[in-house]
This record gives sequence, structure tokens and C-alpha cells, in this order.
Amino acid sequence: MDATTRLAAAGNCLLGCWLIVAAAVLAPSGIARWNDVLVGAAVAVLAGYNYVDVRDRRSPSAVGACLVAVLGGWLVVAPFVLGLGRAQPALWNDVAVGTVIASFGGYNAYVAAAADRPPSVRTTAE
Repeated sequence: MDATTRLAAAGNCLLGCWLIVAAAVLAPSGIARWNDVLVGAAVAVLAGYNYVDVRDRRSPSAVGACLVAVLGGWLVVAPFVLGLGRAQPALWNDVAVGTVIASFGGYNAYVAAAADRPPSVRTTAE
């Protein structure tokens, strides 16, 4: 796989780790803290698995990449659903990190789906 796919998977893995650390650094309220820890751990594990696949010249897991994209989308809306106060650094951290995670996860899901297609149907995105 190409370097962009590897970079997107590695970036998501690092952002998942950042979410775990941010739960302690930014000190959001109780449920928001656990949300960041659990989502960060899931993103780090799934993205790390995809990074290892891409590093070993295999296509990333489409299911894993889709789950990462969905978790990123959840991070964008979670502060509002969970009632995190307005203008808190933790709120904007979740929105920004969630947007990037969803974007990188969506890209990896697209690449994984394209790699699973037969050569006659593949697009130029590879």
C-alpha cells in the first residue's frame, strides 16, 4: 500500500493514544473522560492493526477502518450528546480530533474497499 495509507493509519493510532492522554490532561467531566479513554483505546487498537497490515504490504481491514471512521464521527457529536459544557478545551479537542480520525478512517476504508475489488473495476485512487 502507499505511504498515504500508512500515514493515515499511524496518525489515527497516535490520535487514539492522544485521546487517552487528553482525558487526564484536559480533565473533562466523568462520562466524557471515560468516553475519551474508551474511544481512544479502540481507535488506537484498530488503527494500529491497520498500520501493521499496511506496513506488511497487505490492504488495511475495511471493517476496522470503517469502525475507526464511525468512532471519529461519534467523537464529533459526543460532547454535545453527553452534555459537555460549552467552550471547554475538552469539547473542542474531541471535535477536532474526531474530525481528523473520521477523515483518516474514511480514507483507509476507501482504500481497503478498492483493494478488494477485482483489477478491472479498480479506480485510480490506488
